Amino acid sequence: MSSLLDEDDLSANDAPAPLEPVSSQQQKHLPQHILRRIFKLLPVPSLPHVALASRDFKSLVYDDAIWNPLLHDVLKNDSSNLSDMLEHGDTFPNDNHGQEGVARLQFKRLYEYLMPYYIDLRHKHRESRVLLEYGQEPVKCGELLSRLVSFGNCHAVDDWKEINESLDAVCQYFETASLQEFEIAYDVTSTAEMKTFADALIALSPVSSALCQQTFIQKHPIFSNNDNAKPENNFKTSRNDLEPFKGFMADIKNAFVEQSHVIAKVFPEEMDMFYLFVDRALEDVVSEYVSSLLATAHERDQLLYLNTMSTVLTSVRDTINALTGGDLPINIDRERGINLLYKLFIPFLDDYLSEEQLCVKTKSQELIDEWNLSSGVRRGDDPTSRLSNQSRETFKRNYLMAFKKVMTVPVDLVSSAATTIASPILSTLRSSEDTTTTKSPSSLGSPVSEESSLQITPPRTPEVTPITVSSPPPPKNKSLLLSRQSSHQSLRSQDTARSADLKWAMHELDMMQDFLSLDTVLQLIHLNKDAERRVEQFLNIGFPGRMQNEIQKAYEQIFVQLARFLGNQHIKPAFDRAIEHLDSYTPDMDSLEQSPGDVPPLTEFFEMVHIGDVIQQMVQLYYDERISKHVDKFDFLNDVNKEKKVFERILDDCVACGMDQSIQVLLAQVEYILVHEQKPEDYNPRGDVLTDLKPTKACQDTIECLRSNTSILRGAAEKSTMDLFFNEIGRRFAEVLYKHLKTVTVSEQGGFQYISDMNAYNDFAVTLRQKSVTPYFSALKALANIYIISSAPDIKNMIHDMERYHGLLKVEDLLEFAACRSDWPAIKRVVMRDMTDCSIM
Repeated sequence: MSSLLDEDDLSANDAPAPLEPVSSQQQKHLPQHILRRIFKLLPVPSLPHVALASRDFKSLVYDDAIWNPLLHDVLKNDSSNLSDMLEHGDTFPNDNHGQEGVARLQFKRLYEYLMPYYIDLRHKHRESRVLLEYGQEPVKCGELLSRLVSFGNCHAVDDWKEINESLDAVCQYFETASLQEFEIAYDVTSTAEMKTFADALIALSPVSSALCQQTFIQKHPIFSNNDNAKPENNFKTSRNDLEPFKGFMADIKNAFVEQSHVIAKVFPEEMDMFYLFVDRALEDVVSEYVSSLLATAHERDQLLYLNTMSTVLTSVRDTINALTGGDLPINIDRERGINLLYKLFIPFLDDYLSEEQLCVKTKSQELIDEWNLSSGVRRGDDPTSRLSNQSRETFKRNYLMAFKKVMTVPVDLVSSAATTIASPILSTLRSSEDTTTTKSPSSLGSPVSEESSLQITPPRTPEVTPITVSSPPPPKNKSLLLSRQSSHQSLRSQDTARSADLKWAMHELDMMQDFLSLDTVLQLIHLNKDAERRVEQFLNIGFPGRMQNEIQKAYEQIFVQLARFLGNQHIKPAFDRAIEHLDSYTPDMDSLEQSPGDVPPLTEFFEMVHIGDVIQQMVQLYYDERISKHVDKFDFLNDVNKEKKVFERILDDCVACGMDQSIQVLLAQVEYILVHEQKPEDYNPRGDVLTDLKPTKACQDTIECLRSNTSILRGAAEKSTMDLFFNEIGRRFAEVLYKHLKTVTVSEQGGFQYISDMNAYNDFAVTLRQKSVTPYFSALKALANIYIISSAPDIKNMIHDMERYHGLLKVEDLLEFAACRSDWPAIKRVVMRDMTDCSIM
């Protein structure tokens, strides 16, 4: 073998001369590439003999194509940096195209260095040369044993099987002894000794390195003796008691921080020991604890389970953030930290997302059912429980401003403060005591401890009259905060003020609610917001692959359920009931005696339009403030955007369906007022009775009925919608008025009263701000002059002056109005002469 490794040896004088082959024309040589392939299959001890056969064979044997595979066998599983000891280690070829002769020289160096130790293992084990020379230097001993194992892969001697078996026994002995010493060093917390034997095991083999890592992990008390790892200790002191779990996670976090310093001193960075330790602790310790904790919470209450999952995520995420923050000697990359969270929560996420959506659906249905059961006894049936038209827009604006402020408060504070307006408002209005103290319900939103709950003194109930509402001064913030940590006192104070503002606005707008409930809508939104907040925590982490899509889908479906419940189960049934009231309403004398302008079903519907407008703005505000952070507003195929459009369409359709019916009811009331309150002597007084030239009571009540009801709608919809409504009101009222005026009798003296009424009607028409409506009433003003003219020819001329009536009245219509004059029989022949006489030319 030495003659093969040293080229000069083959040219020595004692080397036999190669035999000359007998030339023959029939003999053919094998191609060199075939010979190389044959030589690669030969044992290493046979290669020197092949090289002695001929010069051609020597050249082929010296070719790096023969030695590269041998070097590859030696170095492929090298864990001791064997190539570093080679002179040309940096030029070590990885294929068959290396520099000529380099591979043979590298193999020669390995052979000369390792062969003495290798063949010494033929008959020795624990007394081998390796252990005798390097037994006191574990790291070097591990490196040498690893190199010998790699060298044994090239089968450099004939009895390589026996030697490799002996080598395996020595390695096993060294591995066992090193692990034992590592454990002893761990027990006495000697990081220097731990590092020595850890490096030795790492140098020995990857298997030994893994055993060292496993030993280090298993020796830590967190895996075997953690007194705080008792999930049953939670929920003992209170329903929402998770302090034991938080203490457990604090211990886990402290253990991670402590071990990061130890690992930095013991293991090299490339071993990734810190990540393995954290991964194993989360998988074996934390996951088991969390699984038992969630199972217990789920058995007790669905909402408790959801909030427990949120608390678990917050605690574990904070722990992982501490490990990725850069303050430790060894840190975990953010992406790998996300992967740790993913591995921990992946067994629970599918069930959690399903429970989250089911909880929103169930509790939303409970709120809707509760409202439906209580809506029949609403105090809205009392006509005194109405807001003035002047206050309605102010109250809406105040409410939406307060709602927007509360939307910016953290959810855990909103749940304890903002949702307190749910039941206290109704109870405040029904209670004779003005200082009733209310507390927040725990059935909605995130659970809060008793010490964090708020005691709110509701504002004084305003005095309400059938027409106006006394405007009380802005409520002062008299909320009393219970003791809490000083770091949260400022935020709590701001939250209390915002909640008081919203409560006061809610109290005022509550007087507008008969079929729709802002109280219920607010609770639905906060229920939805709590669920979205919990899911958003998972969404913000950025889990990989399918799970992120599932979380996004759940986030969207929660809002979709809100839109469906509001549209299909709250708004649509409410408007259907209101329209039924409109259909069944007929004017009567009792309504005229009480208040001619008050039409309860009409007022209910118009105020419902306002409430619907507020609800739509609330949903839009909630969508803009929260949902749009994770949903593309411009993705019209997204379920959230589609369902939001459906919700808005339902509201628009409900309003549109009721508008036509409400116009018919309003005009029916107007016609009833005109018929039953317009006295014959209004325009045809008896004798020489002097009139005060003020509008008649029928005129005043008619205008008041129209003004009070149409003013309710101002600001309830878009300008184009309101213009369409007011235009239709004006046109139909003109038709009703024309029809009514053709039935009255007007004297010359009563004509002045007639003109006064027409002026009042025209002034009302101007307030509608509809250019196409005003000419109808201007024509009536011009027409009224025919009742104060005595001369029949002048009356005739006025009737034929069509420009005065803007082309809206025909001669036949004018004659019908003229026929209402009390002296019509006397002037009829003169006025109608040209129309009845026949002329033959």
